[in-house]
Parts: sequence; structure tokens; C-alpha cells
Amino acid sequence: MGLTLVMAGRIPRLPRFTLFSGPNCSLCDIAKSELAKVRKTRSFQLDTINIQDKGQEQWKKKYVYGIPALHLEGKEIAKGRWDAQTVMNALAEWDKKNEQTPAPGTPPTTPQA
Repeated sequence: MGLTLVMAGRIPRLPRFTLFSGPNCSLCDIAKSELAKVRKTRSFQLDTINIQDKGQEQWKKKYVYGIPALHLEGKEIAKGRWDAQTVMNALAEWDKKNEQTPAPGTPPTTPQA
């Protein structure tokens, strides 16, 4: 699929998730498993932040009782208990809002019948 998009003059952009988690968090382990399920069918970027790490005080303050929390492109989409369907729904919304744009200097293509 990526090759087709590039050949059509489009630059594919992957959605970026940020998972806020912590040590000894069974819900965080479940969340990671749910993200792995989604990743089998859909590509995305994933950053993981341990809210207990030094320098993460703002996230610890916000999510100390709300991990795992998940952001998509910087916007919170879930916290606490959530599943793969939550992620898939967020990706569907992301797709609607972020149709791939033509590469600079490339004329727009028209859909083929």
C-alpha cells in the first residue's frame, strides 16, 4: 500500500500515539497488548512515557490515577480501561480528518474507476 501511495505522488503519514504508563500497572500491560492487536492490521507511530520517570512530573500529576492514558496527535482519546476497538475508532476519525495530501509539486490525482 505504501508503494502505491508514493507512486501516486502522495506522502503517507502515520498517526502518532503516545501511551502514558507506569511501573507495576496491570492495566498498562493490557493497554500495550491492545495496541499490539491493532498494530497487526494498522501501522502507527507509538511513543511510550513512564509517568514515574524524572522529567515527567506534569504527566504524573495529570495521570497518577488515570493510567494507562492514550493520546492521538497530542489529544487524549482514552484513559483507564480501554481496548483495541477504542483505538480503531480513534484511527477511523483520524483517517477522516487527515486524508493524505499530494507531495509538494505533484498535481492532484483523480480517483480511477
